Amino acid sequence: MDIFKSEVVSINCSIEQIYAKLSNPESFNAIVENMPEEAKSKMGKATFEKDSITINADPVGEIKLNIVERVEPTRVVFAAAQSPVPLQVVISLEKTGDNETQALAELGVELNPFIRPMLSKPLQDGANKFGEMLSKLPYNLM
Repeated sequence: MDIFKSEVVSINCSIEQIYAKLSNPESFNAIVENMPEEAKSKMGKATFEKDSITINADPVGEIKLNIVERVEPTRVVFAAAQSPVPLQVVISLEKTGDNETQALAELGVELNPFIRPMLSKPLQDGANKFGEMLSKLPYNLM
């Protein structure tokens, strides 16, 4: 499995609060409800349930990520239940202060050696954007 790691990002929030939100994807519904319509349309169709996230990713189609591991309060692992290739997303958290946490996102993808050169850069960019997103989520609104 090829692993693509984000940059380590700092989040001004307690590790317990971040873990509580990330380990329950259903909590993202509150964010989506408060988003402007333009942002919702860019996001595409996504469904957040207690143990899974389903995203309609054109042109790939629907991708469902189930939580397969929770290690409170430091790690949440999602794995694809529906995906054209084996896919895993690992979110690692580290407490650096009372209201300061560092996060790292890892994308694990089973790539065919022939397509690896074409997809490595976009997947690395995706991992970095995922890490950035983790640092910008409004954990206090969720």
